[in-house]
Amino acid sequence: MITRHHQAHRQPRHPQGFTLLELVVVIGVFSVFAAMAYGGLDKVMLARTRIEQSLNRTSEYQRAYQRLRSDFENAAPRGIRDNDGQLKAPFVYDGYARRIEFTRGGWANLLSLPRASLQRVGYFLDDSKLENKTLVRRTWPVLDRAPQTTPVDTVLLDHVEEMKWRFLDKNQAWQDAWPPPGSNLATAAAITQLATASGQVAGLAPVSEAPRAVELSFRTRDWNDLKFLFKVGPDALTPAQPPAT
Repeated sequence: MITRHHQAHRQPRHPQGFTLLELVVVIGVFSVFAAMAYGGLDKVMLARTRIEQSLNRTSEYQRAYQRLRSDFENAAPRGIRDNDGQLKAPFVYDGYARRIEFTRGGWANLLSLPRASLQRVGYFLDDSKLENKTLVRRTWPVLDRAPQTTPVDTVLLDHVEEMKWRFLDKNQAWQDAWPPPGSNLATAAAITQLATASGQVAGLAPVSEAPRAVELSFRTRDWNDLKFLFKVGPDALTPAQPPAT
């Protein structure tokens, strides 16, 4: 009976929770871990963004190189007439403007359009925007242009700060100009004379010698100094010989 009496007067036990101080400590610790986790995640995301930007930029360099290589390796010995009707050699370089221009073959014609497989292409540095100079590829829809023929410009690479061309001649010597100083490879008189001698239409015959190779040195904002080297044509482009009689 005594045992039952004591059990009848025993107070029920209530479940105990966290005190306010314990809650404050837990929240504080959780906040510290959350901040550390967020900082680590933020660094990971920033690193991922930089890697993606670097990969995209690398792809831009690769595409520019492949485009240049394809053009130079398919160089063809075919002169043209410009918008003013003046004769231009298959391969020319404007040292003042640092613009290169030449004829290339292998122009794909997937739509079977009535046009030649040859194409006139050029490269130059567009410095119209000083904060972002660009390497531009210029093409023309026809070889022999009319006065209103308009070229098509395509930006290959941006943020190019400087650019320089060099040309390897048949004597394995590098030249800063083409044609080399003192030569008459690309003069209009030489083109006309050689074309006439070979019995071909003036300006349209393979009458000018091209360099063996072309070197492009340039500096970009992110990759600093770079150098590309290209072979010109499947073989060296040499002046045409008169047809055998």
